[in-house]
Amino acid sequence: MLSIDIPMKRLFQRRPADWVKFVEPQCREEWIRPYQTEYTPKQQSRLDHVLEVEDPARGSYLINFEPMGYYDVTLPARMLRYRSDIWEASLKNGQGTPPIRQVVIFFYPENDNKLHRLSDRWGESTMLDYQYRVIRIWEESRQTVIENELAGLYPLLPLMKGQKPKEQPEQVLQESIATIQKLPDQSLQQDLLAAMAIIAGRKGSKYTSELIQSMIRREMIMESPIYQEWVKQEREEAMAKGKAEGKADVICKILYRKLGIESFELQQMVKTITSEPILDWVFEQIIDVTDKETAKNTIQKALAQTKQ
Repeated sequence: MLSIDIPMKRLFQRRPADWVKFVEPQCREEWIRPYQTEYTPKQQSRLDHVLEVEDPARGSYLINFEPMGYYDVTLPARMLRYRSDIWEASLKNGQGTPPIRQVVIFFYPENDNKLHRLSDRWGESTMLDYQYRVIRIWEESRQTVIENELAGLYPLLPLMKGQKPKEQPEQVLQESIATIQKLPDQSLQQDLLAAMAIIAGRKGSKYTSELIQSMIRREMIMESPIYQEWVKQEREEAMAKGKAEGKADVICKILYRKLGIESFELQQMVKTITSEPILDWVFEQIIDVTDKETAKNTIQKALAQTKQ
């Protein structure tokens, strides 16, 4: 499945003020600037989704956005690490520990793990009580985004709730596209439409790929960097899938030679693994296997790794 990281990163880069004003409606665009740091965290972090706000009344603070397009049970711990990364950078630069507003944005209900608070208590003492703000796009008003002209969020309009309880996907998508096409910047239009096609066209969405392709045609978005990166990612994933399928086939043949018809169940399990490194590991283990139970344990270990 294609990641939403590409369109989301591009949208944050192009329209950062829109995202800040989405969570801080009173914030003015001239108060917002990128958070500058030369710090490189030891683990992957989203410091490119951090903005600095200089509010004349409340003072300066940072906003850390985390767009979530997948399910992650470790999200609260990861968000705490991001906060730690930012403060480690600011302490290194002699800036102390600036206030940080952390905002997690969910696009699809199935990705919300419902756990957004961490507590550490010892007896009657509270050692840690940590939480962050959660935004569920499907609970946000489409009309509010349009009225406030938050163009950076226009690709999310099809995922937001409308003013009517029941809406037809075709109408919602058509109205969302029309909203984008009213913008004077043609380059921005193409980026927003490309992002909408990726985000709204997720597998299992009410917006089918056929519907999206009929309304957001290739010639409308082909010059968009988002679209070009999307096409590149599609090709890379297709190539990787082909290589993984080839390796899975080899493992299945080995299983059949060793175990005969008893291997059919194990072969089906192997075919669900798409990671090349994990398939390489399975291959090395299967070579020396002589019984079904050992082979099954090996493949189950591999499957467990794919879910981490």
